[in-house]
Amino acid sequence: MKKLNLVMLFVALTATYSAWAQQPAPPGGGMGRGGRPMEDPDRIVEGGGVFPPGWSARVDQGRDGKAQRVDLVIFNAKGDGFHAKMGPAATFYNSTWTKSGNYTYAARVTQTEKPTHPISYGIFVGGKNLGDTTQTYTYFLVRANREGAGEYYIATKKGTAKPVPVVPWTANPAINKQDEAGRQANVLGVQVQGNDVIFTSNGTEVARKTKAEVQADGLIGFRVTHNTDIDFDQIRK
Repeated sequence: MKKLNLVMLFVALTATYSAWAQQPAPPGGGMGRGGRPMEDPDRIVEGGGVFPPGWSARVDQGRDGKAQRVDLVIFNAKGDGFHAKMGPAATFYNSTWTKSGNYTYAARVTQTEKPTHPISYGIFVGGKNLGDTTQTYTYFLVRANREGAGEYYIATKKGTAKPVPVVPWTANPAINKQDEAGRQANVLGVQVQGNDVIFTSNGTEVARKTKAEVQADGLIGFRVTHNTDIDFDQIRK
């Protein structure tokens, strides 16, 4: 009886592995942890790496831990703002865009295409040393969750360590929803008043932190994760 049970278990495991192995790889290929197909590998974007005067991009490491190519992201001028088309994720900054003390920085950020899964994008403040391994900044991102509702996220980034969440992904009615076509537009703002750092969406406060909790003085700019198209306009700084 024990031998029969072992045979049946072996047959079941073999069938399960065979079914898994025959699953098609996602578009674009790529493998994730444990040799499993990646659900959403960074797409290949042609014609990137050339930015408006004064602008630079810090491109995230790939999922394999290797440095990514800056020519796989597009960031160009569009109307009174900018357009980003992403392969890998990146942070876009201009050395002349700096703020300290009391200030307000805001921009409308618009997701123009429906993503295959929740994709985040937004603005950052308090940037320093973005060109090297001692980088620091605070970012304020939004996304649509799998039901299309709006969520926001605040985190600090220091050096090469993983971001530290200040506010985890949180649904809020002040974050506009994604429509059926995949468009999602929100005016994101950061206002510094003394020791308070106030985060707003469409004019409504969603979070208030202190300068002990987030970096506020330094470069300001934009942050976009992978595989998405984002417009930035109505910029106020």
